[in-house]
Amino acid sequence: MFVNHQRSGSGVSIFKHKLGDSFIQHVATVKSPLLYSPNDVVATSRRTFYATNDVKYAPGFMRKIEVFFGMPWGHVVYYGPGGVFSKAHAGMSYPNGIAKSPDGGFIYVAASSEPSVNAFRAADDGALELVAKKVFTNFVPDNISVDVATGKLLVAGFLNTFEMFRYNREVLEGTNARPAGSVRRLSLSANVRRGFIEENVLAHDGTLLPSTTMAVVQRRNNVERVLLGSVMADHIAICDNKRQRSYFDRL
Repeated sequence: MFVNHQRSGSGVSIFKHKLGDSFIQHVATVKSPLLYSPNDVVATSRRTFYATNDVKYAPGFMRKIEVFFGMPWGHVVYYGPGGVFSKAHAGMSYPNGIAKSPDGGFIYVAASSEPSVNAFRAADDGALELVAKKVFTNFVPDNISVDVATGKLLVAGFLNTFEMFRYNREVLEGTNARPAGSVRRLSLSANVRRGFIEENVLAHDGTLLPSTTMAVVQRRNNVERVLLGSVMADHIAICDNKRQRSYFDRL
């Protein structure tokens, strides 16, 4: 499933893939008035999903006000088995990346303007109950990936928000902005109500990969790496454990 920003309006496109094939097959694209500003999506089955609406207003003056002041006007929507959209959780400040635990028991949402990562339990009707929250200082979370081997979250984000905005605005014309980035590893406490345990995995000064927005674990040939991506970059960064420590120490 992918967020699809079409000229006719945004939606979520559903594809089918068979392991070993080098192609995917389009199944459907679903839209709804409730899905007006989708940022990210996580599948809960072949045809159901949660998606984040990061903002309420279309581009313009009110959008600038909403984003600048971090207004809690975003929400998460659920697309259920009957093909019906519903509002799963409201009152979030720029809900961004979304993911689920390996067993599907928890839905995780990064709220960039709070800034926080939130853990929810899902009801049978798709409504989300907040059970844990991690609020950050000097770190703005963007996207979340889940290490299926451990169930831990990798959260990529920014250490300098204004430098990130400047980079994204100027990158196509050329810029010397280098927004520093960081990756945090989160795991839920055994007692979920106690929240998340946080570890610093990696930090960099912006020269490694400006505007880092995604981090995922790769395990291959008994080597564990972290792959970094950016919505505004033309490359990815590959870091092994030794390099992670050196980048963290350098900042």
